[in-house]
Amino acid sequence: MNDQWLRHVFLVTSAGKSPGRSVVTAPLGMQSLSVIRKFASGDFPRAVPPAINCLRRRRKRAAEPGRDQIGLAARARLLQGDAGTGSPRSRRAAWPEAQQHWRAGSSMARPAGETARPAGIRDVARLAGVSVASASFALNGQPGVADDTRKRIMAAAEQLGYRANPQAQALRRGRTSTYGFVVRNFANPFFLEVLSGAERVAGESGVTLLVLDSRYSLEREHQHVREMAAQRLAGLAIAPVGAGDSVRLWQELRPGAPVVALNAAVDGIKGVSRVSPDNVAAVELPMRRIADLGHRSVAFLAAPRTLMADPDRLRSFRRVARELPLQARVVHSPLTIADVRQHARALLSRPGRPTAIITNSDYTAHAIYKAARDVALRIGAGISVVGHDDLPTSELLEPPLATIRLDHRAMGRALMMRLLGQVPPGDFAAPVELVERASLQPPETGLSCRVYRA
Repeated sequence: MNDQWLRHVFLVTSAGKSPGRSVVTAPLGMQSLSVIRKFASGDFPRAVPPAINCLRRRRKRAAEPGRDQIGLAARARLLQGDAGTGSPRSRRAAWPEAQQHWRAGSSMARPAGETARPAGIRDVARLAGVSVASASFALNGQPGVADDTRKRIMAAAEQLGYRANPQAQALRRGRTSTYGFVVRNFANPFFLEVLSGAERVAGESGVTLLVLDSRYSLEREHQHVREMAAQRLAGLAIAPVGAGDSVRLWQELRPGAPVVALNAAVDGIKGVSRVSPDNVAAVELPMRRIADLGHRSVAFLAAPRTLMADPDRLRSFRRVARELPLQARVVHSPLTIADVRQHARALLSRPGRPTAIITNSDYTAHAIYKAARDVALRIGAGISVVGHDDLPTSELLEPPLATIRLDHRAMGRALMMRLLGQVPPGDFAAPVELVERASLQPPETGLSCRVYRA
């Protein structure tokens, strides 16, 4: 079989097209060549309509003149083996040459400056000379494909730079290797540190984390959870807003998929693992030290009641205040710098103001510093402040911030390991310690840095 013969066949099957026009407009696929072989062997009624359809599909690429003749001779030789004039061994020997010519033709045909589309599984199947189903089985590591064929398919995928579409795989399998992580406030560096630990475990396990920020909006949080459930994510870690409605929503939309709550009590919800600091110690340590230093009035910063995710901290604060005893005040505020500054300024401007404030994070403690300056109070001697998280910048404040220290990345690792099922489901409470710095002192007395452990 030669190129002239192929031209002649397509002249016949192209329904009377003029011989002066371009007849063969692209390298013929294996299906086209098989049809031509049937036509040549006399199977005319069944061969002609498919051949015409093949031609019509190929003519759509008529603007690619570089592919007209590339690879036709090699494919014709491969066809001869398929027709019975060559052995299976000779067909395998001819295959690399056909591959080379096809790739060369594809490169020549692409207009200058045009970006190549990503290779799909059909391209891999075509290059390897197998069905799409066989290519899918091989690329997904499923049985039912001969070893030689599997190797040929993997080589074709490597040559084309094929990468599987994770969304398509998730739809096909009903599962994915992507996990969701929704936080309530990415402006707080605490969550970035936790995410760093989670990402390390995810990377070592070959899975992906999709991270979204609800920005303390319950509506936005619900939207994120619905989108993740629609994409069939394998599991969800969430630092929720409020009492944990989004955790319930996830369990309704993705029953059986794991969920881990970060820094949230999610009281009354079953089937959820919790990862948080030891909240009892995180409140009790600074409260007892404040009492030891001579303070008799202390304030506690918390989120608004409808947005509060960790009411166990507030319960511990009230309990310890009764035990010591200390006069306790609770300041409910949206946990942004501007809002906390406004509420703290109002608190510190009143007669009988507290002499110490315990915040929920080092991030919001910055706002207490700003409010104290607004009302001309010295941090430490005028108003003691205790943060939570021991961020790297906390000891650089003036004066350095006393705070609760914990291992954020260990929390992230614990969170991800529970999502992946590497450890049994269950709660994880990170150990904490009080790092005492100059922001925590009795009036007119400075303190060096001391550490108190639970």
